[in-house]
Amino acid sequence: MKNFTPVQFDLNRAFLRPATHYQPALIETLLPLAEIVAEGVLTEDAALSVMTVGDQALAFVTLQLVYHHVVQGNLEGEAWLVSFCSICNSGAVFSPVVEDEVYRFSERGLYDAMVLLYDSETGSYWDHLKGQCVYGTLVGTQLKRLSNLLHMTAKQALSAYPTIQVALSSLSPEQAEEGKEDDDWRQEVQPEWSQRLQQTLGQEDTRLPRLDMGLGIWTEGMAGTSRYYPIRKLHEMENAVIDTFLGRLLVIYIDPETATPGAFFTDATSLKWIGDELRLSTGDAVRNATLFSKQGDLKKMERPLQLFSRWYGFAAKFPDCSIYPKR
Repeated sequence: MKNFTPVQFDLNRAFLRPATHYQPALIETLLPLAEIVAEGVLTEDAALSVMTVGDQALAFVTLQLVYHHVVQGNLEGEAWLVSFCSICNSGAVFSPVVEDEVYRFSERGLYDAMVLLYDSETGSYWDHLKGQCVYGTLVGTQLKRLSNLLHMTAKQALSAYPTIQVALSSLSPEQAEEGKEDDDWRQEVQPEWSQRLQQTLGQEDTRLPRLDMGLGIWTEGMAGTSRYYPIRKLHEMENAVIDTFLGRLLVIYIDPETATPGAFFTDATSLKWIGDELRLSTGDAVRNATLFSKQGDLKKMERPLQLFSRWYGFAAKFPDCSIYPKR
């Protein structure tokens, strides 16, 4: 946890709920994903969101995450907090530890057309993507970021992380139906916005259409080191490109199975698709969202911080971001 200089929070355009509408999930038991798939609880094509802590990986059923908005638990002795907003289509992973105490969080409103988090201990409100307290007694407090949150199928997650565990929650039929409606809305190209959402927006960056989808990458604590890759631009470049970020080569590609973008650092200078396999000039290859060496051994992807997000959301949090390709 560290301090930051808070931006001005405009209470006039914030929508603060008196109570959460979506009950957060507290996960006490983690289960091996391989067993859950083998037992038929989840299918291989189930949509998951994946986080990592050290060498350990943990998956969430995306639909459950969309409903709860906030899920908390513990992995290998590390407390974690996952937030997800179906409006901006992005999520983040933080440590919920504040002043040596594990705080309990929930969804409790909207700001900048995104979910606001709320802690039960002090009644403060938090930015769900940057982990910063923006309103209340803890303004100036920053949560520690733990991981990216990546989109994968169950099959891909098991390929990339063979020992991955899964955090399952229990939804009532009504909750599951509401979660499905939100998940369908999340994936629409031009979802209909309510007047209430519109009213929470501040000044917008109009360099791209508000609801465009893309991948945003950044480095925390370094001004001017954030970049956005519009999906439509990646499509024009055959769904894969090598760029330079912070002086290093970076692969940005759209996974053919999930149609979601991802990025990882590389030494490769060229790439090409062979069917659904992305082959790099180093001899490495990406298949099933997994990086393999020329010899076929599993390799760890070194990833920058990244968000699969609508343009308005990433631009609001990283107002100095560049757009690929440079204009």
